Amino acid sequence: MRVSERLVSWFRDSRGSPIEIVAISVGILAVSAALEPLGAPAPQLLLGLLVGAVIALRGKQQRRMSKSVDHSVQALIGVMIGAFLQISVLRDVAGAMLPLTMLTLVTTALSVGIAVMVARTGHMDRLTATLGMIAGGSAAVTSCAKDMGADSRVVAFMQYTRVAVISAAAPLVALLIAEPAVGGETADGGAGGAGWSWALVPRGDQLAGISITLVLASVGMRLARRIGLPSAALLGPMLLSALVTALGLTHGYSPAGLFKQMLLVLVGLEVGLRFDRETVHAVKRMIPLVLGAIVLLSGVIGGIAVGLAPALGVSRADAYLATTPGGINAVLASASTSDAHLGLISSVQTLRLFLMVLLLPLLQRWLSRSSAQRTTETAQERRESPEPEPTPVGE
Repeated sequence: MRVSERLVSWFRDSRGSPIEIVAISVGILAVSAALEPLGAPAPQLLLGLLVGAVIALRGKQQRRMSKSVDHSVQALIGVMIGAFLQISVLRDVAGAMLPLTMLTLVTTALSVGIAVMVARTGHMDRLTATLGMIAGGSAAVTSCAKDMGADSRVVAFMQYTRVAVISAAAPLVALLIAEPAVGGETADGGAGGAGWSWALVPRGDQLAGISITLVLASVGMRLARRIGLPSAALLGPMLLSALVTALGLTHGYSPAGLFKQMLLVLVGLEVGLRFDRETVHAVKRMIPLVLGAIVLLSGVIGGIAVGLAPALGVSRADAYLATTPGGINAVLASASTSDAHLGLISSVQTLRLFLMVLLLPLLQRWLSRSSAQRTTETAQERRESPEPEPTPVGE
């Protein structure tokens, strides 16, 4: 039995069991252990994404990671990132945060412009193209697509293709455009490189550290859901962890070593498993067009961010990762494995997510009005157009 068929056999149901997920993850970790010394950026994330896509495309049924596993991974990633949101660090980059966050407006305008171009090709309507290209809040956009009258399968494919492409490209692009490190120091002032370690948290008392991690993840997620925070599973633990860190209440609880590597694998798997065979088959003729639009969007935004980097006093890689349009979980996870300024990147990405959530209702109303107006105009044109005269029977 080939490897791809064996992977699919582990996911016979619509959702893989925890034991199956762990088995696949251990295999990915073993392969990434060999790739990491070669300088491969975020190999756990990239291999997870690739394996997830293979499982989804080779299977006969839709595969998904269970919601409980998905939300747990997001919460633990949030705790890990929140530990880097220190007041002293944010104070140093405050001047760069606002300009980089405002690129969200440029991203939105560019997304709509590219969507109009895509719609003119005739492969999809303007509403579907616009919802598919909107960068940010992919789950929210996908869930409301059908109610708005768009083709939800195409919207879902475009949204998650964008997430997958950006997730896979972010560590590679950041590595290519990064300035040479001075003295092996990271932007956060630590030594570069993620490295492997058997310690699961960076403190002597492992049990206490892991317990704090789990409490912050659970409590943060519950509080965020109660107050209606967007992306509650990620942002709630991240903000609570940042508060605990800023107040100096505890330390050394951020996932590290194999714990961190496993989270990266699961983030990649979650994205890859979204590419089921049915959806890809339905939109296969649109794949080149969708990929071209995504590359154009991310390329323009990345180019603007990299161009602004010297004026803002941040590195090119940090500016790129902070403004990458989409895949916040994967971008933050991959940034944590490199010499990136996690304080800046996580702050800008979080602010961008909040801004997109606020803009989404406005975009929905605008798109709904635009779609309704176009439907009315089409119906009116049909009523006004003269009907062809019937041909006499004898002629």
